[in-house]
Amino acid sequence: MSDRPDLSLIVALYYEEECVEEFVRQVRAALDDEDLTYEIVFVDDGSQDRTVELTAALCADDDRIKLVQLSRNHGKEAAVTAGIEHARGRWMLMMDPDLQDPPERIVDFYQKAQEGYDLVFGVRKERSASLSTRLFSKVFWTSLNWMTGLQIPTGLSVMRIFNRPFAEAFLQHKERVRFIEGIFMLVGMRRTTLEVEHRPRFAGQTKFNFRRRMRLALNAMIAFSDKPLQLGISFGVTLLAATSLWGLYAFIRKLVFGIGMSGWTSTILVILLLGSVQIILLGLIGSYLGRLYAEAKARPIYGVQRTFNLDEQAVPLEAARPTPVRELGT
Repeated sequence: MSDRPDLSLIVALYYEEECVEEFVRQVRAALDDEDLTYEIVFVDDGSQDRTVELTAALCADDDRIKLVQLSRNHGKEAAVTAGIEHARGRWMLMMDPDLQDPPERIVDFYQKAQEGYDLVFGVRKERSASLSTRLFSKVFWTSLNWMTGLQIPTGLSVMRIFNRPFAEAFLQHKERVRFIEGIFMLVGMRRTTLEVEHRPRFAGQTKFNFRRRMRLALNAMIAFSDKPLQLGISFGVTLLAATSLWGLYAFIRKLVFGIGMSGWTSTILVILLLGSVQIILLGLIGSYLGRLYAEAKARPIYGVQRTFNLDEQAVPLEAARPTPVRELGT
């Protein structure tokens, strides 16, 4: 289409009232003097503060700014998917609104992509995060690559750019439990990395707490690997072998030396150990079955409450028309 902008910025919002206006200001400062047409596609993921109000006001002042307001909090993975589906650009660049990834690097990503790449991942040169966060990130990416074999680059930034054919291939993956980085690796195509500085947040606190990290880690490993089940089988075989050897030792000791094994403490400990392992494995199997159940229901990945500047004219906040809930790709 001739009216496609060169670049669409895809930005997921969740309680970002302190950042969104400054984000737009810095993006304008970085791009307005460039020979590059662009749009900013914000996706609000159920914020209950003034995020939608402030972003809608930005939409009213500049039709290059778009907003998709989701009907509730669906999670960042779904919000990013909504942004990709609504973006019109020939190239799409994902960013967070907290300005940890500097907007002045947008042009560098765009120029790097023009060298013939379909996807350019941002890799953080430095992390301005706590030791525990850095340690968790290291363990997470190392474990995930070992579990799945995806070989995702370590130290990934949210900031990355990809072209429309890549986006269309991404949208063919319609699973409800989504892990964006894993899907990106499955799409394949020609990709590279670009170092990007990691700055402190402009304002506010991260919403990606430990509980959300653990849930993402579990979703990623279950969605892209059956190795946890294989490990469970291996562990069960190892326990069986150890139990068999222990039983043989007890039998020989009683038969040869007449000394029986005694002690209720050791018996109780073994029972508790085996029971705990069984519960963990049952929970793991249940997690896989739960994801199959979610996929079988085929519910929409996200629901849209209303949109701004995605029709011919901007829609005022108080008069925005609801957008029907629809499934990805329909």
